[in-house]
Amino acid sequence: MRPPTRAETARAFDEIAAQFDRTRERPWPEIMDFGRSLPPRSLVLDLGCGNGRHAAVLAELGHRVVGLDASAKLLGIARHRVAGVTFARADLCTVPFLGGRFAAAIAIAAIHHLPSETERVAAVREIARVLRPGGRALVTAWAAEQPRFERVVETRRARGEPPGDVWVPWRMGGREVPRFYHLFLDNELPQLVLRSGLRVERYFRTGDNYAVVAERHG
Repeated sequence: MRPPTRAETARAFDEIAAQFDRTRERPWPEIMDFGRSLPPRSLVLDLGCGNGRHAAVLAELGHRVVGLDASAKLLGIARHRVAGVTFARADLCTVPFLGGRFAAAIAIAAIHHLPSETERVAAVREIARVLRPGGRALVTAWAAEQPRFERVVETRRARGEPPGDVWVPWRMGGREVPRFYHLFLDNELPQLVLRSGLRVERYFRTGDNYAVVAERHG
């Protein structure tokens, strides 16, 4: 199965948006901790904001938040459920803002849906571009080192295929909507962040995800 285009990925999330929203209600504690670490009323960009659950937390902490997503239906849900946040449809690889505007940015469980390394690097470089000097970012992605993917990763390695590229079905009644994931190997995410021009402040594993807190210099 060929990797999807970014437009195809957005359409898949449009298709599952209502059910996806019902399973994505509680915010991650790591986002709450990150939000509390920022200066008061920071301008924060939420890339791949989905149904807005993390934008809502950041807004409740007193920050000014802009949420971006490629899925029109998820954005519709976010606008309905979250007050005081600006939401816009946009591609993670071409963020529609001038450079140096934001004090902080988050990309939670988003860049692993981008099908190529070139696109994943482009997305993180966009984060670096829109951050002001001293601005900070939190980026997370699914880890390949999960028990449920162990056999898949081993089989792909044996075939000489990229170990981390998988399709994860979303089951809706009697049918499935496939979703593309690039599973990150240990240390792959911080290397990607470094290539974007950001400085890695902290790298850690949280559940089934790798996470990086990074900072823009100069």
